[in-house]
Amino acid sequence: MASTRSHAVVRHCPGCAHFTQPAHRVGAPLNTKALELLEFTKVRERVAGHTSFSAGRELVASLAPAADYETAVRGQQETAEARALLELRPNFALGGVHDVRPLAVQAALGGLLIPAQLQEIRDTLAGGRSARRVVELAAEQLPTLWEALETIPDCRDVERGVEECIGPRGEVVDDASPTLARLRRDVRRTHDTLTGRLQDLLSSARGRTLLQEPLITLRNGRYVVPVKAEFRGEFKGLVHDVSTSGATMFMEPLDMVDLGNRWRELQIEEEREIERVLRRLSDLVGDYRAEIDRTVAVLAALDCNLAKAHYAAALAAVRPQLHRGHEGQRALNLVQARHPLLTGHVVPISLTLGDDCTTLVITGPNTGGKTVALKTVGLLTLMALAGLQTPAAAGTTVPVYREVFADIGDEQSIEQSLSTFSSHMRNIINIIGQATDDCLVLLDELGAGTDPTEGSALARALLSFLPERGVTTVATTHHSDLKAFAHTTPGVRNASVEFDEETLSPTYRLEIGVPGRSNAIAIAQRLGLPEALVGRARGLLHPQELRVDHLIASLQRERAAAEAERADTQKERNRATVARQRVEEQLRALEREREEHREAARRELAGEVDALRAEIRQAEQEIDRARREQQRESLLAAAQTAQQTEAQIAQPEWQPKPRRRSRRAARPMRWRPGMKAQHQRLGQVVEVMSEPSPEGEVEVQMGSFRARVKVEELSPAGRAAPAPAERAPAAWSYTPGPEVSVATELHLRGLRVEEALEQLQEYIDNAFRAGMPSVRIIHGHGTGAMRRAVREALSGHPLVRALESPPQEQGGAGVTVATLAL
Repeated sequence: MASTRSHAVVRHCPGCAHFTQPAHRVGAPLNTKALELLEFTKVRERVAGHTSFSAGRELVASLAPAADYETAVRGQQETAEARALLELRPNFALGGVHDVRPLAVQAALGGLLIPAQLQEIRDTLAGGRSARRVVELAAEQLPTLWEALETIPDCRDVERGVEECIGPRGEVVDDASPTLARLRRDVRRTHDTLTGRLQDLLSSARGRTLLQEPLITLRNGRYVVPVKAEFRGEFKGLVHDVSTSGATMFMEPLDMVDLGNRWRELQIEEEREIERVLRRLSDLVGDYRAEIDRTVAVLAALDCNLAKAHYAAALAAVRPQLHRGHEGQRALNLVQARHPLLTGHVVPISLTLGDDCTTLVITGPNTGGKTVALKTVGLLTLMALAGLQTPAAAGTTVPVYREVFADIGDEQSIEQSLSTFSSHMRNIINIIGQATDDCLVLLDELGAGTDPTEGSALARALLSFLPERGVTTVATTHHSDLKAFAHTTPGVRNASVEFDEETLSPTYRLEIGVPGRSNAIAIAQRLGLPEALVGRARGLLHPQELRVDHLIASLQRERAAAEAERADTQKERNRATVARQRVEEQLRALEREREEHREAARRELAGEVDALRAEIRQAEQEIDRARREQQRESLLAAAQTAQQTEAQIAQPEWQPKPRRRSRRAARPMRWRPGMKAQHQRLGQVVEVMSEPSPEGEVEVQMGSFRARVKVEELSPAGRAAPAPAERAPAAWSYTPGPEVSVATELHLRGLRVEEALEQLQEYIDNAFRAGMPSVRIIHGHGTGAMRRAVREALSGHPLVRALESPPQEQGGAGVTVATLAL
């Protein structure tokens, strides 16, 4: 059986990770002394200071390192999510919750709960429901917390029951039951009647005579008045009390005894009804015992995780990276690690223990720095495995050790005894019997307490045995032989805590790869030991020890020089980095300025281009207006000529002269697209755009205007048209004939734009021939595309003089009224 006096084995439990009480492995009892040696119990106390209620504090008190990877990772995940929750909701807290599980058990066993206890249950259930709602809003960011919080059951029946029956001051309200409301009305009514009659007695002449003073008081729950002792026989009533002097008798008037009895009976019935209400609520709580227990357990776990998060934030801690600790994953890497219990300026330490170096031997003077480094390694490892974030820098990694062994002595002890050495050896024997490659072993003052030669030999034997098993080990010692041993043994590395000989105190900077000097003689010299004794002591040192001491001093000086050089190099690198950043920022500023100038120039050129385009459009519009005006005047002249001709034809005495027949019939002109022709009636040169139709018509282009005309109206371009007196009527294409019937409106809705414009062209031509002054083009509202196309086509049409939209009741923007140029 292993001794438990100073040797400690940290056994692991899942703590609050699974929202249950911690459970330890069978056959491996937790040795709480280990947590005390590494001061983990003090860390738990500080974490407990951040809890909100007793159930959470109990979980924190049972918090212990986990022995398996999944549980340890889950604990870290819960702490990280709790910190994220506090960042999302900085004011979030479990206010008003209590550990009401004993009350639920009491109610389930038939116990009667008082209003204050029922209010605690209601507040706890409401707090659980509120916490569930808050975490649900961020369930995607807090999956592990939500996994637990979503199991909080719905207990709103209990909440409503207590809310409806218990008032804010802990009283049972009148509306708790109809019977209670009636009884309280009767109690008040009877009380008012009773006190009213007593007041009448006090104010009466008889009362002023018989009573000691006009006062109504209570004795044994009955209303009484103070009667003078000498008038006791004259006052009919029951005596309930007598004053100390005997001069006053507190009596209940006899004629009010029945009314007082009625008042007391109603009070008793009221108390019984209140008890029935509380019994109903207690039974309801007992029915929900399992749900209440579950709610408290989940809230306790959440409280534990929030406490871990608050503690991590107070330490500016980071989440360590955990790995399984198998072969190839055994590196313990602490980066800028700080002991969480130290105050003031804490000097961080950094170290790495992995496959190539599993053992670290820390040497140096007996000033406390070595043990602090040892405890920092052990405590941060325990914190990481218990789900607590570590006060270190990013990049810290911790293997999930099966067990952590520690044998830590009193480093300040001057005298070592055989019994102490024996105790340490028993602990070390137990350690080497259990330690494997998935364990961490911490040994303080190895080989101390006995003969230095034998102690050194034992230490070397242990430090060669543990690396052979692959056990990760950190040991502190004073033995100089171990410095050379660590330097020459594979898997073992020297380390030392830097010591300032000027101040005779450690700087607490851990130096890896350099052994420490004992500095005993230097310390004695600085403390005032005579120089003769100092010199004699140096002379008694073995030459080899002096060489080693000088070698260490030389190494330390070289290391210090290298550190200084590296610091200077780092400063230069930092200055170069700052200069590069400054240059890059200047380049970015120049690039931004160049881009701004380029953009300004681009905008200026774009403005000039837009202005030129506007001028071009204006010039084109003026040219189009002039062209349309010229075409319009030509068409008006031609129309006027046609009207005059029609008027002449309409005269009865007018007859066309017979046309002379030439000896040879005139050969008809074969018109082809692209040919130029003279329009005889309009007097303009047009371009033929199509073959003659069966009706003898061709399509011609006149400027921007297209029309279909009779081939008889055309003659080859350049040929002079015959004089009017010689022109036969058949040479015209226009004959009065039957009037053309044209509708006053053209409906274009439902047509495509191309189809609509073709119909519009033909309709305007026919309307102009029919002599209509204006027409209505119905194109509808829609997207506005048809309206724009119609307006653009008509605005440049030579036969259209003006465009307008009718009033809203006549179609508004869905109709265009075109006034023709007649």
